[in-house]
Amino acid sequence: FPLDWSVVRTVLAMIGKFGITASLSIIYVYSAEVFPTVIQNGIGIGSMCARTGGVLAPMMYLLRNISPHAPMVVSGLCPLLGSALTLLLPETANKPLPDTIEDVEGTIL
Repeated sequence: FPLDWSVVRTVLAMIGKFGITASLSIIYVYSAEVFPTVIQNGIGIGSMCARTGGVLAPMMYLLRNISPHAPMVVSGLCPLLGSALTLLLPETANKPLPDTIEDVEGTIL
């Protein structure tokens, strides 16, 4: 049966949209676990980066001047890069959460 590329593109776009929405929700939960209680800037920086991405997203349309496929390629590679970088973050399951900067320094060193 013939492959309809518009259906494939739509399915991939919906998977990407799901990943982006899930990562936006996880930013707040995960950064609250990783950063100590006394440092609220970590959550703010995560939120700022997410909002900056949302502001720049409409400008992706300008990439069509370079190539008609450029917006799709960038939109596909950015979440993959973000998910790969997430693997470098520490695991927080069943571990005490840091309350002070000294707690964080003690776990890293």
